[in-house]
Amino acid sequence: MTKADILLEARPNAARSRQPLTTQVDSDSTSRIAAGLPSASDRMLVYRRTSESNPTLIHPNQARSLDLASKTRSRKSPSTAKPTPDQLKAVERLIQKGTCDQAAIKAKALVERFPAHSGARRALVAALECAEGAAKAALAAFEWAEARPNSLQAQETLLSYLTLGGLSLLADRVARQVRALGGATPGYPLPAALIERFLQMPDGSRPSVEALEHFDIGKLYLDAQEFDIAERRLDQVDIFAARNNRAIALFHLGRIEEALPAFLAAWEADPDNLLALGWAARLRLYLGDETGAQGLCTPLALATARRADDAIIQVGTLLLFQRDQAASEAFERIGDAEWFGPSLGPVISNAMLLHLGACAACRVGRRDEAERLWQRAAATRNNYPLATANLAALRRPGRTLRRPMMLDLAQALPLTRITKLRSLSAGAEAEAEAAMDALNASTAYLEAYYLSGEETLRSLIRILLKDRVDKGDAEAAACLKGFARLPIGTGKERFDLLYFLRRKGHIAAEEPVECLNEAETECTEVKIINTEVYREPADSDLPDDLLELLNTSIELYHDGELDAAEQRLNKILERLPEHPVALGNLASVRHQQGRREDSRAILRKILATSPDYLFARTNLATMLIRDGNLDEAQELLAFGMDHERLHIDEFFALYGTYAQLHAAKGDQDAAQSFIGQLEAVSETARERERLALIKRAVDPQGFIKEMRNRITALTKGS
Repeated sequence: MTKADILLEARPNAARSRQPLTTQVDSDSTSRIAAGLPSASDRMLVYRRTSESNPTLIHPNQARSLDLASKTRSRKSPSTAKPTPDQLKAVERLIQKGTCDQAAIKAKALVERFPAHSGARRALVAALECAEGAAKAALAAFEWAEARPNSLQAQETLLSYLTLGGLSLLADRVARQVRALGGATPGYPLPAALIERFLQMPDGSRPSVEALEHFDIGKLYLDAQEFDIAERRLDQVDIFAARNNRAIALFHLGRIEEALPAFLAAWEADPDNLLALGWAARLRLYLGDETGAQGLCTPLALATARRADDAIIQVGTLLLFQRDQAASEAFERIGDAEWFGPSLGPVISNAMLLHLGACAACRVGRRDEAERLWQRAAATRNNYPLATANLAALRRPGRTLRRPMMLDLAQALPLTRITKLRSLSAGAEAEAEAAMDALNASTAYLEAYYLSGEETLRSLIRILLKDRVDKGDAEAAACLKGFARLPIGTGKERFDLLYFLRRKGHIAAEEPVECLNEAETECTEVKIINTEVYREPADSDLPDDLLELLNTSIELYHDGELDAAEQRLNKILERLPEHPVALGNLASVRHQQGRREDSRAILRKILATSPDYLFARTNLATMLIRDGNLDEAQELLAFGMDHERLHIDEFFALYGTYAQLHAAKGDQDAAQSFIGQLEAVSETARERERLALIKRAVDPQGFIKEMRNRITALTKGS
C-alpha cells in the first residue's frame, strides 16, 4: 500500500526474543514481514520451506476462526468446479511479465468463483505477493489454510510465512497439522523451554498459548493492513501487546478518540509500556491537546526502554516533540540492553532504532555519530531508505543537515484514510473533499510531522494545510508561512508556499515575508506579488507571411546580421506600422547597432500606443537604470506588477529588471528577493541559464550588459 513502516507490536516478549515490532514495505513496494526468532541459536529451529512451499499473499474477505488441528474434513472437494489450465496459466504469464496488479485481479476472480480450488488459491497467493508483498501473502496463505485444512500444500505455505514472520506459536500449531497430513516440519515442534520463554511477558504476566496464537492471528491482519478485522481479533486478547496493537488498528481506522484512551489505559496498566505512552502523546497532539501531549513527554523522557518496540516509539516521539537532547539520552541508555548490541539481527526494528538514534545525534550536532548510525541502519536493512536519504543529505558539500527525515507516512496518519484519498479517480471532487476532511489532525500535529517527516509525508501535509487555508483557516496559513523559513524542501517549494498564501490573501501586496534562501544559509525578506505564471505560447496576431518575416529577423539578429534583420522588420512595419513586437525588436536591433537614442525613441513610441507591452517597459527601464535614472525606471516597472498573469518570459523580464534596479540602488537584499522568486519558477534548462545571467547582472561587481542582452523582446516573437 505504502512505502512505509507501520509501528506495531511484533511479539510481546520482544526483549527476550529480539522480535520485530513493525511491518515494513520495501522500496520495490513489496511488503516484508520483519522476521526473527529468540536468539541466534534459536533461529536454527526455524522451519525451512520445502520445494513444495509456495509463499504468497492475498486479501481475505472476512475473518474466520482458526482450528486447524482439530478440524476434520473430507479430502474430496465439495465441488467439482475448477478453473481451466488456461485461466491459471494466464495469471502465471501476467506475473512473469511483471503486470502483477492485473494478475491479482484475475486471481481474485478465480478464487471468488472457485473458493475451494487450491490452484486458484495458489495463483492468488503468488499474484498478491508480486503485487502487494509478503504481508498480504501471509494473510492469503492463512485464508487458504482455513479454507483447505487438509491441504498439505496450503498448510506448508502458511507455516513458511508464519516462520518468516516470527509468529512462532501459531506456526507451532500449524506445524502439528502439517505433520498430521504427512509433511515434515524441521524445527518443530518448538521445545517446551522456548515456548515457556515466549509465554513470559515483560510486564510479568504469563498468558496461555492459545492467547498468544490469537495475538499472532491479529498481527497477521495488522501486518496486511486489514485493520478492522485486526481490531476485532485483538479485542478480547488479554496481552499487553495485543492491547497496543488493537489501539494501533483503531488509529489507522481513523478512530482516534477510541485509540487515545486505549493507549492511556495500556500505559496506566503497565507504566513501562513506553510504546503506549509515546502513542498517547502523539494522539493527544493529533486531537489538538498540546499541553497534555507535552505532559506525557516528561515521563517518556525519563524512562528506559525495555524492548526495541518501546525504544523506537520513545526516541521517535521525543524527536517529534523537539526534545532532541532527551531523545539522544534515551537512545544512549539502551546501549547496554540485552536486546541491543553489535549482534543485532537484520530486521526492520533494529534499522529503525539505529536510524532514530542517528536523527537524535544529528539534531544535537554530533554529525560523525549520526553518520555512523545511519551507515549501520543501512547495512542492517539493505539500503534502508530513510537512512540512505539522510546520509546523502548529510554529505552535501556546503550544507548542514538540520532537519533529517525521521518518520514516514504510515507513522503519521491513518492509513485507511490515506488509501481512500489515493483511490479516488479524477473528477470525484466531493469524495476527495470528504477524504481530506477526514484527515482531521490538528495543525500542530501536522507541523510536528512536517519538521520530522520524509518527502512524501511533507508533500501530503502541504496539501492538507493548503486545503485548510482554502477554507479560511488562519492557523494553517501561519503554519505554511513558517515553513518558508525552514531548511526543508527546495527553494522553489518554499516560494510556492508564499505564492499560494499571497493568492489567498494571507500575505498583503507590499508585506515583507521571510524566506530561507536557496543555499539555506539565511532568511531574506521578500515581497510576493500575486502573479500567476504560465508557459503556454501565445498565438501570433500576424498573418503567416509576416510571421515568417518576424521569425527570420530573429534568427538573423542572433546570427549578428543586424542590417538583414532590420530589413525584415521594416517590411512588417510597412504594413503594420504600430506592431509592438516588430517595433520592440527593431529597437533592440538599433541598440545593438549603436543607435541608442533611436532605440529609446522607438520604445517610447511603443508605450504611447501599446502601454501593456511589457518588454518595451523592461527594455527601456534597463536603459534608464544604466543612465542612473532609477526613479523613472521604477515608474515604468510598477505598471507590470499589477498583472495577475504573466508569461514565463514576461516574468523573467520584469523580475530580472527589478532585481537589476534594486542592485543599482545598493539594496542587495531586495535584489536577491526577486532572484529568489525567479528561482522558484525556474524549471527548464533554458530558464536556469537565464537565471544565471540575471544573477551575474545583479552581482555587486555589476554585469549590466549581460542583463540587457537577456531582457530583449525577441523571445516574445519566437
